[in-house]
Amino acid sequence: SLKKVVEMGFAPNSLKFVNALRLVYGFTDKTTEGKIEIYKSLGFSVEDVWTAFKKWPSFLIYSEMKVTNSIEEFLGLGFSRDEFSTMVKRFPQCVGYSSESVKKKTEFLVK
Repeated sequence: SLKKVVEMGFAPNSLKFVNALRLVYGFTDKTTEGKIEIYKSLGFSVEDVWTAFKKWPSFLIYSEMKVTNSIEEFLGLGFSRDEFSTMVKRFPQCVGYSSESVKKKTEFLVK
């Protein structure tokens, strides 16, 4: 696991490294593949998923329900799927925002 995280390009002295190590160590290959499939079903490539993971390792902890609710919240606020995809690619942590948080953070954009 340690070698795998280093090979992914994480600096061993960073917090991202610790978070990535925790997730890689805790997930089976089957679990990781399942998480990637969730994002692929939403139009992300495997490369997009790993790029987002490198930016924010906690990106892969969310359940399919949480990810689906997140995209529905953004779509409900008037964002397109492409805009949601772009936001996730740039700021993967937005997948974890609660619906209240999304509304507060995007309220000024929608008005």
